[in-house]
Amino acid sequence: NGGGCMISSIKNVRIAGVSCVVPTKSKSLYDEPNLYDGNQKKIKRIVESSGFLNRRIADENVTTSDLCYKAALDLLENCPVEKSDIDAILFVSYTPDYFMPATSYVLHNKLGLNENCICMDIPQGCSGYEVGLYQAGMLINNGCKKVLLLVGDTFSKFSDMFINKTAPVFGDAGTATLIEYSENVAPWYFSFHTDSSGYDALICENGAFRNPVRRSDFYEEGAFEYKAKMDGARVFDFTMKRIQPSIMEILKNNGISKDDIDYFVLHQANKMILQNIALALEIPLEKMPIGTMTEYGNQCGASIPCTFSKFLKKDFSSKKSRVLLSGFGVGLSWANCILDIDNIYVSELIEY
Repeated sequence: NGGGCMISSIKNVRIAGVSCVVPTKSKSLYDEPNLYDGNQKKIKRIVESSGFLNRRIADENVTTSDLCYKAALDLLENCPVEKSDIDAILFVSYTPDYFMPATSYVLHNKLGLNENCICMDIPQGCSGYEVGLYQAGMLINNGCKKVLLLVGDTFSKFSDMFINKTAPVFGDAGTATLIEYSENVAPWYFSFHTDSSGYDALICENGAFRNPVRRSDFYEEGAFEYKAKMDGARVFDFTMKRIQPSIMEILKNNGISKDDIDYFVLHQANKMILQNIALALEIPLEKMPIGTMTEYGNQCGASIPCTFSKFLKKDFSSKKSRVLLSGFGVGLSWANCILDIDNIYVSELIEY
């Protein structure tokens, strides 16, 4: 069926802190002249069903790495960690600064981290936070003491995606998560899935080496035609079909009851999708924070940590919570993670 699943657990790791940064500039769906040709009634219907209203947009000269850098500075300031203790930096994004070198090297330099540090870029989107946590956990179980995980995207840079009527829902954000070695903590449980038959449902076709930049690929006003596009109906169908069964599966495989989960923190893809998943799981909506997308847009891999900041800061910084994370989208991929979050630093959503 083109699908696959990988199930795993990782011991001796914990999240120590999370910081999230969003640009100050906000844009409303009602201000999109290309969306339904400005038909306000149709836009209102979309706003009510999808939960999307505003999104944050980075300035032209601000990249994902700038937002992640700001988040990392806040994290380093508020967590008991020395820069010299960080043994790995992971940058998870589809919007790097350059093709070469990896953006993690740029951030390593800006942050002044030590020479004995692994730098890795991981091109992942909506399931990127879980992939990053998994990679960090593996590194910590193989000698790293602390890992700095930076997850974010600035999809507003794919300018022509917003000419396409399905896409003015993406919001820019950058996050930083500190992961460290810790004994006597519950394992982290993961499941990863891929249905690559839908790899082209969310795609940026131009600009890399399959379709390199050519003179003909520019709009009259000078912007590059990335041919970035999303097949919204296909992504919606995939999400409705795949996510709820995979959440039930990871719970069952690890002998965990859904009643044991304090919060189900899902990628903020769409209000209707999340409400339907909650209904199918038969869990109360209080257990599934929904609404980050209304104010900030679909933040890709950053949407889960940004939801921590927006809705769960108080609980996460004052007590222990068992959470199930689920990210899904580009690839088509979906990934789940069950972990405990216990008295950690969580920032407010910081504006940049």
